[in-house]
Amino acid sequence: MVGSAGSMTFKRVAGRTIVSEKATVVTNPRTAAQQRHRMKWPNLIRMYAGISPLLRNAFENKPAGTSDYNTFVKVNFMASRVYLTKSEAAAKSIVAAPYIISDGSLSTIELTGVAGESVTNINLGSLSITSATTVGEFAKAVVNNNSGYDFGDQLSFILVKQTVHPITGYPRCAFVGYRVELDKESEVCLLDLVSAEGFAVKQGKLACQLSSDFQGAYVWVHTRKVDGRTLVSTQVLTIKNDLYEQYTSEDAYQRAVNSYGGENNAFLTPTGSNTGGSTQSSGSSEPGSGSTGSETGSGGSGSDADIE
Repeated sequence: MVGSAGSMTFKRVAGRTIVSEKATVVTNPRTAAQQRHRMKWPNLIRMYAGISPLLRNAFENKPAGTSDYNTFVKVNFMASRVYLTKSEAAAKSIVAAPYIISDGSLSTIELTGVAGESVTNINLGSLSITSATTVGEFAKAVVNNNSGYDFGDQLSFILVKQTVHPITGYPRCAFVGYRVELDKESEVCLLDLVSAEGFAVKQGKLACQLSSDFQGAYVWVHTRKVDGRTLVSTQVLTIKNDLYEQYTSEDAYQRAVNSYGGENNAFLTPTGSNTGGSTQSSGSSEPGSGSTGSETGSGGSGSDADIE
């Protein structure tokens, strides 16, 4: 048997029929800790969905059977604190945040300078990148001036452009990726393959060339193929994003959690804060039948909506 009958679900696995029962009662206490945990998911999920075409093989040492998605969430979940409301999440809103987007054994590309004007530690010697500069010239400049690079390696530049919807005002992002293989024989013009936004020269080093009004995030990634495996540098998105502060504050969390029905902490359990306050109840005085947090005696009927 395969399918469902009432509360029972049947499926075939390795020649056997597995029967499971659907949960008919779902407990959703909506405690403060639970809600703060839940509020992290929407932005992480949407960010991965947008950037995933550029992140294949970005996590070099992930355990066998673990997906890039699982690894992305694992390395970013604890530090993540972007809070989207229920309506923003439903509209697939995204806020560019300083997420780790690759993790591997190659040396990290280090950045100096203010966000939006970053200069990498990739020395290009006397090279000037113009419309006539070839991939071969760029490749030789990188390999000859930096001990950690070889011909055949790839340099990628990932750009996340932050905007807001003109009508709803919800945050959204556009994802762009540029890459160049360090081929010393190539006569192709470098800027025919990549953008000066991520392949410019400052202080004799590879740098970004973004507009002054740029909002979003960006990162360079170094990759190498060895014996069929992709080696990567460990990198985190650099952000220049005014919206980030707006969506990581305590006010942002309160807006988000209230859109999902708010918190519902047990009255007798301390929150760990020094705040107090009174809670009124006008329900029945019979044991176990009183209401908490309601002046109407209804006991409150907040939504039990959850994030999938």
